[in-house]
Amino acid sequence: MSAKRGVPGWVWLLAAAPVAFIGLGMVVSLVSYGVRKYIADAKQAEALAAVSAAPRSGGPGSHPDLTGEVADLSSVMGRARRLANAWQPEASLLGIEATLRDGKLRTSEGAGAKLTFGPSPFAAAPTTGGLFVVVYDQGGLRGAPATGSPSKALPEPMCAPERVLSRITDLGDGPLLLRYALDASQRPMWLVSPTGAPERQRLFDPQDCQLHGIVAGRNQH
Repeated sequence: MSAKRGVPGWVWLLAAAPVAFIGLGMVVSLVSYGVRKYIADAKQAEALAAVSAAPRSGGPGSHPDLTGEVADLSSVMGRARRLANAWQPEASLLGIEATLRDGKLRTSEGAGAKLTFGPSPFAAAPTTGGLFVVVYDQGGLRGAPATGSPSKALPEPMCAPERVLSRITDLGDGPLLLRYALDASQRPMWLVSPTGAPERQRLFDPQDCQLHGIVAGRNQH
């Protein structure tokens, strides 16, 4: 670049360099934002498509792969998460309650599961409030918004419920009530007891499946 008004060309280049870098940074930021928004919109559209496809088998809100037959709770949990994320991305898990026999949701015997979700803890402004409840029984899998105030969010359990149930050897052969909730010390736990006998409860860590306590009547060990 030739000198301009007595100022060497290299001086003009140095002066223009910061402006060029700022402009480049703005372009990169805009492109990055656009890519992130595109990915988020695509994930949201995929989740909504899954919910839209559900009524084709088993009624409103049902899921084509879970139509009321015997099922694993882990499978129900995975499908329930997809429905909850369609309600609101990264919805928080508030609790799980299920009745099982021999480690399965035997819906023909009246067993079933209920999973409750709340607004995402990561959203600056949640897109919706209240609760979202997913139920699995003989009618299949279905989810719907519900009124109520969200309780404390629970971390996603890394220990599968089937592993917890495989460790139960002293609660008889009858149906078991399995819950994922806060215990008396406000710790997230898998809580297992015979149906109708909540005083005979076993507590398991939701991350490593280790036994954390036994409740017998009012005494906890």
